[in-house]
Amino acid sequence: MRRVGIDKLKKDMVLAKPIYTSNGVILLKEGTLLTEKFIMKIHDIDVDYIYIKDEISEGIEIEALISEETVLSTKKALEDSMEKMRKGYFSASQSIVEKVDAVITEVVANPHVMVSLQEIRSRDEYLHMHSINVCVISLLIGKKLNYNDAQLKHLALGAILHDVGKTQIKYDVIRYREDYVDKEYKIYKEHVRLGYEMIKSIPESSLLAANIALTHHEHYDGTGFPLGKKNTSIHEFSRIVAVANEYDNLLYNLPKDTHMRHYEIVEMIVSRAYTWFDPEIIKIFRRSISPYPVSTGVVLNDGRIGIVARLNEDFPTRPVIRIIDEASMAVMGEVDLSVSLNTLIVDEKEIDK
Repeated sequence: MRRVGIDKLKKDMVLAKPIYTSNGVILLKEGTLLTEKFIMKIHDIDVDYIYIKDEISEGIEIEALISEETVLSTKKALEDSMEKMRKGYFSASQSIVEKVDAVITEVVANPHVMVSLQEIRSRDEYLHMHSINVCVISLLIGKKLNYNDAQLKHLALGAILHDVGKTQIKYDVIRYREDYVDKEYKIYKEHVRLGYEMIKSIPESSLLAANIALTHHEHYDGTGFPLGKKNTSIHEFSRIVAVANEYDNLLYNLPKDTHMRHYEIVEMIVSRAYTWFDPEIIKIFRRSISPYPVSTGVVLNDGRIGIVARLNEDFPTRPVIRIIDEASMAVMGEVDLSVSLNTLIVDEKEIDK
């Protein structure tokens, strides 16, 4: 499979992954042959790209960290729990606690140490899918820190509910925060205290999980909010979630007409070590998230183009590239950049067949 921007969709392309509506209903299933009508439907749900399968991407597969079934069931449980918590029914949150256990089990059991975390996501499902992604990334980092079961449970529950306070805010919390005017930003910052109080009220939760909601916007240099904590006075769980939260925001919640390439997002996160983020957590993040996700089109320093076919987990910036002849769009073989040391990726490129 390969990733294709929705502005490049063409009739007769074949879907490699199903497309869901924001309420979890399959809009178009895997294997669907695109028609003009289907392309219009895809545009209507406000996604940036989809995955297709064709002869040049045959055999390229994205290894998910958790199953699609777990994602969908967790999203539904999260929607239900957040709505009940918004109304003050905190004892009704048992379903999300159970789903968190399932997510932990899958992340711990997954043998992959580096992942390509890019799913098809519409802006309408921002809050819930953002929360799940932040939870998964945080767990991956916690796993590499050799956390025990109890630590993973506190981390996961705090991560998946880190933004629950936003359900109490009465305006558009989906917009990227740098778009807010001063009055909006002041209200926005209240979500951390609101979330802290809400999570404290969940019978199955803990103060450690609630503290994540309170302090996930603290910065390593003390410039964050709400308490202005710095360095290791910020709990390690919150230092982890801070990185996962910002990564997912840059990936899926930039202003509408703003675009960053994935490697640029990773570079921005890494550049904030010692200022926003704990440098030790950043080291683990760099070993966990591929700057060039599988199925991404790329340009090499010798001018050749290709598709990221597989990751080299010991060499994050040097994946295996399937080379495509730009004139004929034929597959010309594969190059392992961990072996071909003079060959580098210089940019991403949409492979337009």
